[in-house]
Amino acid sequence: MAEKQKSISVMVNRKECKIPLESIVYAQVNDKLCTIYLYGSTPPIRIFLTMNALEEMLPQEMFVKVSRSCLISLNYYQHMDDSEILLAGDVRVPYSRSHKGEIRGAVQRFQAASAVAQANPEVRNRILDEFHGFDHFPLPFCVVENMPGGKGPLRDFESLPGRKGAPRDFESLPQAFVLRYVNDAFAAYVGRSAWQLVNASFFSVFECPDERWIEVLSQCSTQNQRVDAFLTGVRPGSVVRAYCYQPYFSFCGCLLTDLDAQKRE
Repeated sequence: MAEKQKSISVMVNRKECKIPLESIVYAQVNDKLCTIYLYGSTPPIRIFLTMNALEEMLPQEMFVKVSRSCLISLNYYQHMDDSEILLAGDVRVPYSRSHKGEIRGAVQRFQAASAVAQANPEVRNRILDEFHGFDHFPLPFCVVENMPGGKGPLRDFESLPGRKGAPRDFESLPQAFVLRYVNDAFAAYVGRSAWQLVNASFFSVFECPDERWIEVLSQCSTQNQRVDAFLTGVRPGSVVRAYCYQPYFSFCGCLLTDLDAQKRE
């Protein structure tokens, strides 16, 4: 099996420079002057290169051309509106309408490939290692995996006590939300040990689950949205303020603040 490409080599001031692919946010070419913008505070790299030559250097599964003079890294893609693409770091890049279909297709293929890669147990183990620093954080925190194509998270959702207005087709929803990491505070909040919670259904810990959780978890895990919302907690009548974000595609990190229902009002 061929080794996966990790960088490109370019000449900068007559010296070879290797640029890691993961550091490239986007690149623009104007009159054969190519400017490669890197993530963070690293200054951009400017070299003489045509768009055709740049496209040949970069892997198509990771980069997509969004206009005649610009291409972006799908690693940093967040959202596309009517005229611009939002990239990580609040970077906005205009795109050509003629490229819209190609961009959407590239994004879908990239996200699907990412989801398959992250289904690997090794990736889940890496998530446990990466969030180890949250183990003793004072507020409840968890990481939930959105697994499209899985069974609905809870079959008897509508029959639970206190449940009103649950969608009748809830059990057929094509998602399964699974806890992949919980810290000590989350385990204490739920009232179960961490080893019992990891790899359990997210909705199995709620006595009166709120279907709005599905919307929040879905938006954050697949659309890279950040959500700050008041949602039903694990106990009847309880409310949590949930701060949710996407640490990886198909995963949602949730930081919870437990609140009393009357305080919310």
